[in-house]
This record gives sequence, structure tokens and C-alpha cells, in this order.
Amino acid sequence: MKLLIADDDRISLKMLGRALEQKGYEVISAEDGEAAYQMYQAEEIHLAILDLEMPGRDGIALCRQIREVSGGRYCYIMMMTAKIDFGYLKEAFEAGADDYICKPFNLEEIAMRLKTGERIVNFEAGHVKMSTVLRESRNKFKAVFDSLSDEIVVLDGNLSITFANKAFIDNRGLEYVSAMGMSFPDLDRNLFNEESQTAVQAVFSDGKPRNFLVQTTDAAGEAVVKDITCLPVSDSSDHFSQVVFTSKDITEKRKKTDSIRRLNDDLNSAMAQVQSQNKMLEDTLSQLKKNQSHLLQSEKMASIGQLAAGVAHEINNPTGYVSSNLKTLKSYIDDLLSLMDRYRKITDDLQSDGLLNSGGRLEAFSEIIEAEKEMDIEYLMEDLPGLIRESREGIDRIKKIVSDLKDFAHPEDDEQKFADINACIDSTLNIVWSEIKYKAKLEKRYGNIPPLLCYPRQLNQAFMNLLVNAAQAIPEQGRIDIHTEVSAGKVRIVISDNGCGIPPENATKIFDPFFTTKPVGKGTGLGLHLVYNIVSKHNGTISVESTVGKGTSFSIEIPIAVESREPQQAEAAG
Repeated sequence: MKLLIADDDRISLKMLGRALEQKGYEVISAEDGEAAYQMYQAEEIHLAILDLEMPGRDGIALCRQIREVSGGRYCYIMMMTAKIDFGYLKEAFEAGADDYICKPFNLEEIAMRLKTGERIVNFEAGHVKMSTVLRESRNKFKAVFDSLSDEIVVLDGNLSITFANKAFIDNRGLEYVSAMGMSFPDLDRNLFNEESQTAVQAVFSDGKPRNFLVQTTDAAGEAVVKDITCLPVSDSSDHFSQVVFTSKDITEKRKKTDSIRRLNDDLNSAMAQVQSQNKMLEDTLSQLKKNQSHLLQSEKMASIGQLAAGVAHEINNPTGYVSSNLKTLKSYIDDLLSLMDRYRKITDDLQSDGLLNSGGRLEAFSEIIEAEKEMDIEYLMEDLPGLIRESREGIDRIKKIVSDLKDFAHPEDDEQKFADINACIDSTLNIVWSEIKYKAKLEKRYGNIPPLLCYPRQLNQAFMNLLVNAAQAIPEQGRIDIHTEVSAGKVRIVISDNGCGIPPENATKIFDPFFTTKPVGKGTGLGLHLVYNIVSKHNGTISVESTVGKGTSFSIEIPIAVESREPQQAEAAG
């Protein structure tokens, strides 16, 4: 397959070209956008790697022009850039780019992405071929049917006309467009009598063709006999969605049943190809779901990266006082060990008859009493339990932060489970607390929420994005309110702040992918978009109320499934 590479960096161009030629691609190189465009017009190119920034016509302009002159030929376009600027990337994708790669690039990664591009190009080629087959089949269908003197009409489940051939239209003095959608029984009760209607309904029901005779009269009042054939047409799910109703005037002995049978075979063949196309679309949808899962995990990792400094600070605080306590504890232990040595010395002397007179023992006891005073043994004994308790609390705090962070970062297993929504929020707060505590006072009003059948880690991601946004919306000091309740069979979570608010012109765009008002490098524009998708996955809704200068309130409502109520009811019954 031919591959066009456009890059004003000659070294990069040659290195990439040689590497991809070894992968089996027929590489065509260009050092600027104008030359690349001329090569694209002259060659049958289906893959292209374009440098984002080139003199003259840059990569975005070249991409846009290729899309405008494609002429039915699809080209998979990958943009190449040395810097990640979401503004440029957004413009590139709007211009028609399919993918992008960053410099310095990884040759194996480019090769893998090009393989994906080949699959997409082949998929598009198959789609064009399929469209051509369907269009040709339709034209053949109409041309053959219009050539017949038999009256042919296609009916849907409501007995409305979806197709009629020329003989049927002309014999009734109709226009083709006006005949579409008409009720066949209302149009011709002589031909479509009770017997015809019964036969058509039977074909819809069991899919078996019917053949019978109907006696009627022509325009001059002469009696004629019509040979009626009803043929089923199935859709992609093998449901009989249409019936081909043919009326042959057997007085003229002109039977065209073979042509109809061949056309029906062509139609079934086209339907089979449509089914195959649908299978490919289902596979593509499955891949898109996997990509969405990867995007969610990437956003989790990005969130953890943004919070890393704060989490480290939260861990350092308890680590600091645990370390300080251990130093103090060591000093206390040293004093106690010294005192114990003196006790042991006296004990040994007392056990040795005649080694120490009573006056000497008294002097030794006096030294011990003086040592206890110097050590402040009473304070030491009183302070020791507190040191140990504080150290254990610090260690427990560190364990909780690490546990919540590990649970949050764990890839989603895509299985629903029962979870305590209030506990999920508390776990998320434990991770983002460093983002909140210096900027806002936190108010929690938790309702009595039953265990909810949900995807807990995904909801934690949604709560984190909303809480971090709330903290970042507060310029200096403010307030964040979290309220949960059950209302009308739904769990309702409201997260509010008294920050800067959202301007009205942005309110309708905040859930769009890649939309952000933050400076470059401060946000991906995917946070609220992921929140919206996560809530939608739970069949829930999210709404926002905001006033500039006063604050913003996000409200999430998730329906409580019947299964979600069962654990609580069972506990109450017990």
C-alpha cells in the first residue's frame, strides 16, 4: 500500500521512510505541503503521515484539502507533531485527521497505528463497494420490474406501498411519488380483496410464499383472471418486513416468474451482504467500547498525576510526626534502660552478702531517686502511651490514603457490584483532600442511601473530577457542599461550591470532549465529558446550575434498580 510522508525535517523524513519501507510500504516522500498535495493527486495513496507544521501549506491545510478532493477514495491521515497542543490537535481532527503521533516517534508504534489505518481503509473500501452493490441491485430491481407487464407492488406490515413498478402505476393513472405510502386495500379493493389480504398477512406471519387466483375486471369491464404471487422479504434479523405482491394477467399467457425469482435472489444476496456489514459495525462498536475503557483509565492516571504532590504531602504529615515520636520514644527508652541498669546493679549488690554496707545501699538508692527526678519519670510514663497512640493513628492514616489511592487507580473490571455511595465519596475525599483543605470548608450531609448496584470505581472517578473542579473554581477561600439523598426511586448526589461560576456561553459546552477553559497544560477537557459518560452508563442524568461570581452546583441522579433494594430489604427482614 502506498504511503505519503510529508515532513520538512529531511533527516526525520529519510529515517521514517526507510523504516516503513522495510515494513513493506511503498513510501512517497515530500518536504513541503505543496509537493505532498501534488503527489497525492498523481498517485493512488491511501495512507499519509503529515507533519503538523511545515512551510507554506501546513499539515492541517493539507489534510483539509485532501479531504475536499478525495473523490470517493479514502486516505487514512496521521498527523505528526513535536509538541502536544490540544488547540492544534483539535483543529487537525476537525480538518479530517484520523490519528496523531508525537516526535520523537517510536517506529513500532507508528507501524501498529498504520496497521489500524490499513484496516480502516479496507473497511471504507468495502463500504463503498457495498454501497455500489446495493445501488446496482436497486437499479436492476427497478429496471427489470418496470420492463414487466405484470403489476408488481411491495407492501410493508401496514399494507402501505413501498415500491410499485411502471405497469402498476400506469394502469391506475398515478405518479410514482404520490403512490408511495398509499394503502393498497384503499387503492384497489378489486385486486386486493379479502383473499389477497389474508394471503399477505399469512406471508408476514410464516414467511411462506402464497400463490392464488383473483377474478376481477379491467377498465373496459371485461373479466380477467389475475395470477397472484406473494413473496416474503426478510431484513437483517430474519424478520419478514415486506411482501412482494405480483399480479399477472394470465389471459395473455405471459409469465415472468423466473425474473421475479432471480430478483428475489439478488435481494436476499444484498441483504446477506448488509448483514455482513452490520457484523463489521458491531465489531467496530466493540472496539470503540474498549477504547473508551482505556480512555477512562488514562484519565484516572492523569488525575492521580495531578494529585500526586498533594497526596505526598498528606502522607508526609503523619510520617513526620511518626518519625518525631519515634525519636522521642528512643530517648525515653534510653533513659529507662539506664535506670534499669542501676536497678540491676543494686539488686546484684543486695544479693552479695557483705559486698555493700547499709550506708552504701542508701547512697545507691539516693542516686536512683535523683536519676528518676532528672528523667522526669512521671512525665515519661504519662507521655509514652500518647506517643504510641499518635504513631498508630499516623500509620493508619497512611494505610488509608494508600489503600484508597490503590483502589482508585485499579483498572475497572466492568462488572457491577453493590456499593455504599456515601463510602465511595469519603474514599474519594481521602484522595483529593489535599486539593480541598487549604481552599474550602467542606460540608457533608449524607442521607440514608441503600446499597446501589453500580460501577464503584467509575463513580469514584466522576466524584473526583467534580470535587477537583469545585476546588479549582474557588479563588482563595470558600465552601464545598456534598449532599446525598434518595428521591423518587433515585439516588441523588449534589456537589456545590461558591466559586467563580460558569459563564452562560460555556454552560452548554462543558460536557463536550476536549472543551476546557483552563490554560494549556492544566486540563485535558475530558473531565466533565467522562463524568457525563459514566453517569449515562448508569442510566442516570447530570445537570448543572451556575451563577457567575456565586458558584456552581452539579446534581447527579441514578435510578435504584430493583436488585439494589434487595440487600437492604433482606437485612430489615432479618
